[in-house]
Amino acid sequence: MLIARCALRDQAAFLALYDATSAKLFGVILRIVKREPWAEEVVQDVYLRIWDSAPRYNATLGQPMTWLINIARNRAIDFLRSSEYAMAHQNEELDDALPADVDLALSAETRAEMSRLAGCMDLLKCDQRDCILLVYHLGYTPTEVAERAGHAIGTVKTWLRRGVQRLRDCMRS
Repeated sequence: MLIARCALRDQAAFLALYDATSAKLFGVILRIVKREPWAEEVVQDVYLRIWDSAPRYNATLGQPMTWLINIARNRAIDFLRSSEYAMAHQNEELDDALPADVDLALSAETRAEMSRLAGCMDLLKCDQRDCILLVYHLGYTPTEVAERAGHAIGTVKTWLRRGVQRLRDCMRS
């Protein structure tokens, strides 16, 4: 396993891990930060984090790609919360910034995974699906989703927890 070899400071393994996963992680990050230069910056930070955190990876707690995606997602959200992003993004609408020439389906996920995930998303109630998309796709916090939708934060957290569990069950079946 490449992550285990990275934990042993094997640079060849790290390069192989980068080659195998960077396109997918870039896609995950780009969906959240919406700008390629920012995504490239976050990708660098993600791989530094992976290199530093590889010794702490526990294969019994999750799949390697899930672990990598979680690091990428969290770093992208941290970037959105950073002062650098706030300064650069004061007067722009986040939703209008997605580049049109990036095929996210090809670069971020396999078509089969996307199709399967879309099918699982269709099984969710509208409120659950909307909350999950806002939090996991657009990087909003549960508090921001609650304020945006006019619901209690506890309700939003419940929808998120139940929706993610249903997605997890659906993707495993």
